Amino acid sequence: MNLWVIAVILIIIISLLITIIYLQIQSSSNTEKDKESIKELDRVLGKQEDTLLDLTKDIQSFHDPLNKLRRYLSGGTLAGKFGEWSLESIMQDIFNPNQYVKNAEVIKGSGKRVEFVLKMPEGLLLPIDAKFPSGLYDTYLNSIDQTDERLIKKSIDDIKRHVIKDASDIQEKYIQSGVTVDLGVMYIPSESLMQLIDSIENLRESIFRDNRVLIMGPNSLAAYLISVHMGFRTLALNNRAGEIMEEFGKLKKEFEKFGSSTEELLKKADAMLKAVNEHATRERQMNKAIKNMDQLDN
Repeated sequence: MNLWVIAVILIIIISLLITIIYLQIQSSSNTEKDKESIKELDRVLGKQEDTLLDLTKDIQSFHDPLNKLRRYLSGGTLAGKFGEWSLESIMQDIFNPNQYVKNAEVIKGSGKRVEFVLKMPEGLLLPIDAKFPSGLYDTYLNSIDQTDERLIKKSIDDIKRHVIKDASDIQEKYIQSGVTVDLGVMYIPSESLMQLIDSIENLRESIFRDNRVLIMGPNSLAAYLISVHMGFRTLALNNRAGEIMEEFGKLKKEFEKFGSSTEELLKKADAMLKAVNEHATRERQMNKAIKNMDQLDN
């Protein structure tokens, strides 16, 4: 709305300036040359007015999607979808599809489905649910613009009650002993809203203590899940350490056998070389004896 008002004010001011310049030129010029200058000025000013109108249309076209986005994030199911899409993109960037389940029914037969569960190495699940009280946050931002302390306090209290209720729902619907780990994650897809939640004294700490729910924004959740993923890889390597050592033992035995056969081959080669040398010596002695016999005949 602010951009639209600014554009209208600019058009009014420029129109006034154009009118003043036009009247001054008309009152001070009566020659044909001046009339031609006025006509040229009219053409230039007409082009400027067209440009300003185009600019106004561009501002309006930019303002419309902003209003749609504002309505989109003002609460309800559409804001919830935004949180789900944001959470899904983080999960897909970090984990393989076989490491998590989307829209999982943690407690069988309850009909309650959490956005995602992460499959932990011990066979348990980690529920992660996206929550986005964007309507309440929008009310808080409006109260900040109005600098109304009473409305600011009320909007913060409303957000606090909403977050506490969401944490209680996650605990009740998606955390079950023997099925999930002893905690859940509430994902807030807005760093600005996450900062406001952090500023509410002891809110995150009391929710984790009472409901075993971690509240995380996009940055903190991504960092947490990356650390979990690295733990998966370390555990997988530890689990395969025995297999690796067994294969290494087989390789060691084969290498020892190869070393023994090489040593035996060297011995046989040395014996063969000695036999060849001995054969060559005997051949020389025989040649010498034949020569001596030939000399006796002569």
